Amino acid sequence: MRRTACVVIAAMLLGALVVAVTPGEAAAQGSGAGAGRIAVKLAPGIRLAENADGSLTVVRDWDSLASAAVLPGLSLRASGRIEGIGVSVLEPVQIGGSWQADRIGLDAMVRALQLMPGVLWAEVAVPLQMCLVPDDPWYAPHPGSVGQWGMTRVGLPEAWDITTGDPDVTVAVIDTGLNRDISDFAGRIVHPYSVIERSAAWPAWQDDEGHGSAVAGVAVARGNDGAGIAGTAWNVGVMPVKISVDGYSDSVTLAQGVEYAVDSGADVINISFATSPGLGAGATLREAIAYALDHGVVVVAAAGNDGASSISYPAALPGVIAVGATDSADARWSDSEGGSNTGSALDLVAPGVEILSYYPRSANTYTDDYIGTSLSSPLVAGVAALMLSVNPALTPQEVAEILGQVAEDLGSAGWDRDYGSGLVDAGAAVAKAAGVNPATTTTTGTPMSTTTTVITPTTSTTSTTSSTTTTSIGPRFSDVSEGSTPYWHEIEYLASLGIVTGSGTGLFHPEDGLTRQQFAKVIVLTLGLSVSEADTSPFTDVAHVPGDFYPYHFVAAAYNAGITRGTTPTNFSPYRVLSRAQLITMVTRATQLPEPPAGFKAPFPNFSATHFPYARRAAYAGLLDRVVGIGPSYAFAAPATRGEVCALLYVLLQ
Repeated sequence: MRRTACVVIAAMLLGALVVAVTPGEAAAQGSGAGAGRIAVKLAPGIRLAENADGSLTVVRDWDSLASAAVLPGLSLRASGRIEGIGVSVLEPVQIGGSWQADRIGLDAMVRALQLMPGVLWAEVAVPLQMCLVPDDPWYAPHPGSVGQWGMTRVGLPEAWDITTGDPDVTVAVIDTGLNRDISDFAGRIVHPYSVIERSAAWPAWQDDEGHGSAVAGVAVARGNDGAGIAGTAWNVGVMPVKISVDGYSDSVTLAQGVEYAVDSGADVINISFATSPGLGAGATLREAIAYALDHGVVVVAAAGNDGASSISYPAALPGVIAVGATDSADARWSDSEGGSNTGSALDLVAPGVEILSYYPRSANTYTDDYIGTSLSSPLVAGVAALMLSVNPALTPQEVAEILGQVAEDLGSAGWDRDYGSGLVDAGAAVAKAAGVNPATTTTTGTPMSTTTTVITPTTSTTSTTSSTTTTSIGPRFSDVSEGSTPYWHEIEYLASLGIVTGSGTGLFHPEDGLTRQQFAKVIVLTLGLSVSEADTSPFTDVAHVPGDFYPYHFVAAAYNAGITRGTTPTNFSPYRVLSRAQLITMVTRATQLPEPPAGFKAPFPNFSATHFPYARRAAYAGLLDRVVGIGPSYAFAAPATRGEVCALLYVLLQ
């Protein structure tokens, strides 16, 4: 008798092949969220759109863009907003019970929107459903339960000796809601919300499915109260954000849930959802995760239950802590029903087999038949909450680094694709967090970081510091070869100079993305710019660690050199993934390329008022000659890969 906990997001990627789903088909698949929806993001500022009669309309927002004169034939209405990332959520217009989407189709609507002035992207939110595979229709609990074996295995009793959680710390569980009748959550539910019904009132966020309550139980159920079960962080607040009624939802709804959690004060977000194998995150969800990280919120997500050789999204996104599942023998979970996904984006593993939590739709009954990464992820989210309880100043990056540093190594020595850095060690992580002194902590970045620069205080009585730069000579990456990536030569060349490094496990991950603060460091190193503590910038969202140049002073050096201007006058968005357009713009600024002749026509259309002029200069100067795929269909808004970054930086060095 098992209840395999996993949720699959069938996320539509920009430019990916998709079959249009009619609202009727979506309703047949599930009622958890508004299937057949479209997410669209408009460029900032004023744009002009030509009306059917030849006149012009000023495009400032969706309402002006959606006028019948501007978009004849597209019967769409705005059904919501994700304000934090500037995304409008659209639905086909329903008149008299009949949907007006049949003639065009949702995918065709998206293609039409993508061609409109001022539209940065548009994408379909394809329905998703929970991967729930029970082998007993009644889900009855075992008479002889295995108990909460995982809590002891990961050292939680040692962590609880330090803290059981601070009420000022809040964990958001973005899932199917929460059963408020469960006594272990009494008095600790903060800012509950249903994205589906757009309401915080009960019973909008009630858990009618059971998955969300089980996940929340692992993360935050009250312990040491003589009743029920013990969660990971006993005394923190829990914020249930409901994105599904019956196991069906979509990627845009998840993005709305993330934004709500951030804006409502969540410190940690748990996402026990995963894309189907082969699908990515989509632009809207990527932006939402970046929004959370930019606001200092720790994001933990399930690696996925498909037994696939790559980590699913959103767990695979930069900055997200991706968690796989192990059994009581510390082996990676794998059986006839599925298995914990493996891959280069995996960070940690945690117990995920025979996990005890609340029986579906019951407040006082428990079952140990939960299995999957959906139950591993909230355990790590709870540990992150304990760490923030003893050191609320920790950034998401620092939380991830501590968890990786103290994890119990499993599998091959060091990081590996099956176990990441190893089994989470709650006791060691909380102890290290409690002892962390930001003035002496050295932060060297995520596994995607570039050359490690360590600033250590000297032993003299003066306040000066000494700097040591460690470079990698003659790197040999097992995933970089002439046959595996078109940028193998550029990667090897930059690595030989110590500008870029791999993950420390013999891998470079050429297809992964790079955060904006990581790119600031590598371009400063490429250009040989001096970096000192005197370098400052107006950006208030970049971590400033005294005694360490990264990330603040590297970002400041890039700003002072005119390479970056930030995403707003005071924000740099350091954890946001670098886009191809941003990469080209910043490299072009660094080279100070002149304007090309007036008659020069770039091999791609005008895709952005901000970035196209720089891309046009780069194309004329030959800066883009080594980039694969440059042309009319090149996706400039897509994340730049580490390989593409190396291709452009290589040109700077020639």
